[in-house]
Amino acid sequence: MARRLAILLAVGLVLAPVAEAKGPHAVLTSGPEAVRPGEAWIATLELNEFSRPPHPVVVASRGDRHVTARLRPVPASTPGAVGFKLRLVFPSEGRWRLAAVAAKRRFSFPAIAVGSGAAPHDYVAFPKGSDAARRGTPLAPEVVTAPEPSHDDGMALWIPALGLALAGAGVYGFRARR
Repeated sequence: MARRLAILLAVGLVLAPVAEAKGPHAVLTSGPEAVRPGEAWIATLELNEFSRPPHPVVVASRGDRHVTARLRPVPASTPGAVGFKLRLVFPSEGRWRLAAVAAKRRFSFPAIAVGSGAAPHDYVAFPKGSDAARRGTPLAPEVVTAPEPSHDDGMALWIPALGLALAGAGVYGFRARR
């Protein structure tokens, strides 16, 4: 009994950092259009893995100037996430830093080059100070698509059937020797 408990404790200690590293994160998704000064920039902010639905605040800053985004709730693309439509008007050209605060956690996003003609990239941010944020590796949101249905001649069904037949022949041969 003590050995099993020691093994379970060791497995728990190994897996604990992995579970902690996942934690809450924010996904910022923008359209393909470039951001222009004086015009509304529309994006989506999704907050994942929060114990309660947070009410975020998104602020863009450049020097001593700050602009707060207007947010309205929208359905999220993943179960358990909370989605918001973000509307922000940048008053001037330049690189604007973007940050979100949700449930006492601060998320930093790459600066947006307003007036450059380049569209912002989608980005996944982790809370400032978390293990994932300290790694400093930017992550693009994961896109999962369903595979296209195949219209082959049924060859895919023969492969598992052949495997089962060979396994059955092996079991029969093993029993016959005994």
